[in-house]
Amino acid sequence: MKNILLTAVLFLVTAPVFGHGARVIWEIQGDSVHIAASFDDGQPLDRAQVTVFSGAAPSVPYIVGVTDENGEYSFLPDREESLDWDVQVRSAGHGDIVHLSLAEESIVHTEQGIFTTLQIVLMSACVIWGFVGTALFFASRRKK
Repeated sequence: MKNILLTAVLFLVTAPVFGHGARVIWEIQGDSVHIAASFDDGQPLDRAQVTVFSGAAPSVPYIVGVTDENGEYSFLPDREESLDWDVQVRSAGHGDIVHLSLAEESIVHTEQGIFTTLQIVLMSACVIWGFVGTALFFASRRKK
């Protein structure tokens, strides 16, 4: 029983650091594309690696750069080369990839990489079930 209580307290104390996703927001500003990358909690992905891929050559990096301290990065896409672009933002194992279509001028803003409330609840329930199952497994082994 003592181990189960210790496991529950440890989980509650460390729960905020178990994981977080990243989100990338982009918008067209004149001829350039502006990227803003952050964690789900709003903290910017500062100094994150940015790799831009053209739709004409999707396996070859077109531009490689780094976000600033605010998690922002801008680049000037070559519209003659392609109207479709993929932007990958990575920092310490976290990141996201967004697909940009410059053919649709009416779309000036999009956001990807955010979990819905249902997904967050389901993932949390699975993690809790895993901790409870592990604690019960070890508790039942000791009784025998």
